[in-house]
Amino acid sequence: MKKLLSYLMIATLFLGGFTSCDDDEKVLDPPTFAGATLSDDNTEVTVTFTKGVYMNDNATGDLTNAAFNVTVEGGNATVASFTVNHNAGENAAVIVMELDGVATGEELITISSVSVYDADGAEMDATLTTSVTLNNLGIAGSWYSSGDNVAPLLSTYFNVDSIYAEFNVDQSYTVESYDADGVMTEYRGTYTQSESGVDGIWNIELNQSAPSSLTSEGIFGFFLNETSFDMKYEVVQTEPDLGNAPPTAEGGFGSSNGGALGETNVQKYVKYD
Repeated sequence: MKKLLSYLMIATLFLGGFTSCDDDEKVLDPPTFAGATLSDDNTEVTVTFTKGVYMNDNATGDLTNAAFNVTVEGGNATVASFTVNHNAGENAAVIVMELDGVATGEELITISSVSVYDADGAEMDATLTTSVTLNNLGIAGSWYSSGDNVAPLLSTYFNVDSIYAEFNVDQSYTVESYDADGVMTEYRGTYTQSESGVDGIWNIELNQSAPSSLTSEGIFGFFLNETSFDMKYEVVQTEPDLGNAPPTAEGGFGSSNGGALGETNVQKYVKYD
């Protein structure tokens, strides 16, 4: 009988031990950042996590802009606003940014979490960050010119009142030129650009395909401390040859035709989104 009681006590101890293991709380493993990639046009950051994530601690909710802090350090451009595209349970979110100003390629975008959870309700550490650096896109973007910013040569001899120019990252462009009566002429084509080696000035070549085929060459540069414009732009037609000499980075703005045109061929633009 004593032996039987001893066996029962031992069995009870073992069962109790197993029961206590089952009652232990589950060890949580919060999600962390796995990385971040930036789109070529600086508008989207794709953030990845080590596991599927949610907005809420009960495994529900798509991540929204309230799930992140987005900050910028350095350079010129700032993040005016952002939205987030995400489906609950996925391990990636796309942060769509609206930038203010011209990106110089020196802007560090840092992202941290505010409200990010995994399926078990484990919250991501808010001190963790992931970062990307904006691309220097050169002239790529949306530009507008009107009033005194229109080159005198264009306003005086071609009756140009305003210009909207869209230079795309894929190196295509569309320019809408309006005269004083509101009549629009659209120009389309492709372009190439390169940094000239002269501080702040880029070379550009435009191959227009419509409304006629021609090539223009010149320079542009950013003036980030000016209040009325962000960029100077100066080009002349080189093909078919009309006898014009394009401006050079070494000669600076106003160097078209060896300086004969002065500032009359210099266009000024404001960047807009």
